[in-house]
Amino acid sequence: MKKLFYIITFFTFYLGFTQNHFYRPIEYDILLSGNFGEIRSSGFHTGIDIKTKGKVGEIIRSIDDGYISRIQVSTIGYGKVIYINHSNGLKSVYGHLQDFSKEIDEQIKYFQYKAETFTLNKFFKENELKIKAGQIIGYSGNTGTSFGPHLHFEIRTHNDIPLNPLNYNYKVADSIRPEVRKLFAYKEKKGSLFKKRLKIKKINDSIYQTQLKSADTIFFGIETIDKQSFTYNVNGTYKILLKEKNNDLIEFKFDSLTFDEKRLFLKHLDFRELIENNSKIILLNNEIDSDYKFVRRNQSGKFYVKNLETKDITIQLSDLDKNNSYVKIKMIGDSIEKFGGTKSVEFNKKIRADSSYDLTYNNANVKLDKNTFYRDTTIDFDFKNDTLYLMNPYIPVNKSFSINFPINVNSKKGLYLARSDKNGNTFFSSSKLKDNFFIANTKSLGKYFLDYDTIKPIIKKIRKNKTIDKNQKLGYLINDKETGIKKYKAYINDKWALFEYEPKKNYIQFRPDNFINLKNENNLLIEIEDMVGNVTIYREIFYFKN
Repeated sequence: MKKLFYIITFFTFYLGFTQNHFYRPIEYDILLSGNFGEIRSSGFHTGIDIKTKGKVGEIIRSIDDGYISRIQVSTIGYGKVIYINHSNGLKSVYGHLQDFSKEIDEQIKYFQYKAETFTLNKFFKENELKIKAGQIIGYSGNTGTSFGPHLHFEIRTHNDIPLNPLNYNYKVADSIRPEVRKLFAYKEKKGSLFKKRLKIKKINDSIYQTQLKSADTIFFGIETIDKQSFTYNVNGTYKILLKEKNNDLIEFKFDSLTFDEKRLFLKHLDFRELIENNSKIILLNNEIDSDYKFVRRNQSGKFYVKNLETKDITIQLSDLDKNNSYVKIKMIGDSIEKFGGTKSVEFNKKIRADSSYDLTYNNANVKLDKNTFYRDTTIDFDFKNDTLYLMNPYIPVNKSFSINFPINVNSKKGLYLARSDKNGNTFFSSSKLKDNFFIANTKSLGKYFLDYDTIKPIIKKIRKNKTIDKNQKLGYLINDKETGIKKYKAYINDKWALFEYEPKKNYIQFRPDNFINLKNENNLLIEIEDMVGNVTIYREIFYFKN
């Protein structure tokens, strides 16, 4: 009976493969916690996030025959991630894994021990690690920059252009239309941007309506979300189409995008709304580049209506299952009606996006290359009370800029360059010294000042047991409240030992492996260093029962 069950299960799994061209990377129907192209703090999302029942350890399989071309282990980004090249020219990516399969794990640990590092970025040749369709490659997790258990899954071209995986017959149940959350009108006057929120009325299941009386040149910004059936997760909208009558003007459609385009969402967002209200307002204006892979049409998104005339504007929102919503905007020319609205915040120093700047104030120096910012802007630039002000919390930074901050103190032990944001949160910025200056390369605006950290990192054992077996772990909490952990290393019986690090939990752990020959009695040494060089050393004797 059990044998028959396995045959039926395999046949069902195989049938799913033949109908969908690829295996599913998980063993059950796909539900999404994130979709392709949606807006994240790091940029447009280049894959889909597949729900794993809210837990780690779910089996992950290769979607097709191929070979592993790359494996990365990191405390940020995709965490533990596998890249597989397939014979059809496509690649698949499996991120935030908790563990690799046993065979793959042994390979990776060999290279980790060889390099004496937990983090690793290893590339493989075609014949080194071959994989079959449906083969177990790992187990789902929450590693890297992840805020809950799930599988980050990508399909890419051979030259690493991400494609929307849902175009490869991975069926996700969806009968829900995209929604409109907010709609704004914008106008530019004498270099300043004004905006006002429009009241929208939902007429029926698919149509929203609003009107705008104005004698100005206007463009629109919209916040839209989409959901799928059988899940409450809020995702991005697959297609946004701006139309005037029957003319298609601007279209965002997320079938593919490049990694160079990943952060370009910042250029097309109302960043002040994002910072103040966490609202992702996409601007449908003339700054959209038609060369983007996610832009299908690009004509003028600006509208002017003569007095007493009208224009009919539509914003169509669509998902991959062709569930559509429509925002109907009636523009009415009115020479008397004033636009009103709020004006964008401006600061004391004007910065043109197409120019470079070398700014010096009281011996503090800031260098901005061309296109440091996505568009022309203003910043608050000043140096007073030993603090460098580089302020404008309402603009995103496109490229890193450099800071040379003068040091005028005698004691440099534990000294570092700190930054605080508009909310007063303080962050480590740099401890790199050169000729009595701290040197920093950063993408963060804020207040920069000198601070001290003379407190050593903390290390604390989680369990008090002195004896472990092959199925148990040695786990420790490590933390540095001031500047953060820079590096750590551990030795067992004077040999480097692989301790995995999970920064989200301030946790390191050792699992008995084939690369450390544990004795009955073992000497453990752990060394932790923070960002300014404060070091804590921890020693312990533990026992191993085989």
